[in-house]
Amino acid sequence: MKKIILILFLYLISFLNSEAQWIQQNSGTGYNLYDIEFINEKTGWAVGDAGVVIKTTNGGDTWMNIPNPSPPLNPNLWSVFPFDSNIVYITSGKDLIIKTIDGGLNWNILNFCPECNSAMTGIYFLNKDTGWFLGTNKVFRTYDGGNTLDSFYVPWFTNFDVYFKDVNTGIFCGTGRVFKSTDGGENWFDTHVPNGPFYMFRKLAVVSNNVWIVGSSSPVFRSTDFCETWEITTPGQQIGGVAIHFVNENTGFIGRSSNNLIKSTNGGYNWYQQRTDSNSNSIILSIEFETDSIGWLACGSGKIYKTITGGEVLTYISSNSIELPNNFNLDQNYPNPFNNETNIEFNITENDVYILEIYNVNGQKKEEIFNKKINRGKYKIRYNAGNLSSGIYIYRISSNKLSLSKKFILIK
Repeated sequence: MKKIILILFLYLISFLNSEAQWIQQNSGTGYNLYDIEFINEKTGWAVGDAGVVIKTTNGGDTWMNIPNPSPPLNPNLWSVFPFDSNIVYITSGKDLIIKTIDGGLNWNILNFCPECNSAMTGIYFLNKDTGWFLGTNKVFRTYDGGNTLDSFYVPWFTNFDVYFKDVNTGIFCGTGRVFKSTDGGENWFDTHVPNGPFYMFRKLAVVSNNVWIVGSSSPVFRSTDFCETWEITTPGQQIGGVAIHFVNENTGFIGRSSNNLIKSTNGGYNWYQQRTDSNSNSIILSIEFETDSIGWLACGSGKIYKTITGGEVLTYISSNSIELPNNFNLDQNYPNPFNNETNIEFNITENDVYILEIYNVNGQKKEEIFNKKINRGKYKIRYNAGNLSSGIYIYRISSNKLSLSKKFILIK
């Protein structure tokens, strides 16, 4: 009887934790929330439709509505940038920019253009005075906290998110493009993301010199040299997403429709579903993490979710439990780098149809090594790359359930 009670107890704990990996918070609103940003684990802001500005000082346990001057001017708020607990910037349509220096008690209107059919959608500040506001065909730069705004033309109409790593070097994303500036935002050039159609890139994910983007029905793109060059980390897979955020160089999240969230732990090369709500029509519009484990999702219909586990399920297992393996795994090839021939090993734990393919970093398939049913077992193939030129390639094995990818370097 004690053994049965213990098993039931362990199962109950595991079940409760699996349900509680992302906990919905009471935002106090039913309007879409387009942006959520935190300055620490306690204090954060979110903005959205109908002039909604909400703030928390206890990690999201409670959210306070913050009155602001936007509703009669332009009610749809697109982005928020809290520099510290007092200084906060918010943008909207009609090129509206508002600022508070006392945590939301009072607001100043820094810019407003009633006749403009345009919107300010992105904000980034290096310090309390130096920052940029991204809009339709323009970017504003300020060196005095928004009191003075220098306006520069940007070569794209629909723009969304902006980031600067220093006073000179910055990037922004728009429909199908990522542009870069090396002179503080005065001039911009196309970084040539390797895509065909114009995907809708709404968010930038930046960690040091690493940049990731994803669009509607697009693969995931990554640059490791701050947008000088790009690669497709999910060749042959249209991952698709609205919001993207990376906590570090390995761990990232993509938010999609139906409250669907996927996660990568290897820099964006492989993704797995972390949560979904098939009964929800809301979209994950913004993702924010303050630590590796503490993060929030802002969604349509005013929904906010929080995790304190990095979104992972905390389970308690007895020493007699059996761990269920994935249906396959893929090892790093060896030697690597190599000249002409290398070994690729993989382990199959479930009989199924598997495909092994080679892609270049632009996502173009170069070769299909096999596409057939494979039985359980450990396999090694000797791959001859005689038809390929020197460069970096991605080899991917996939089934109907999962796909895994790794890189190799060919030197001839």
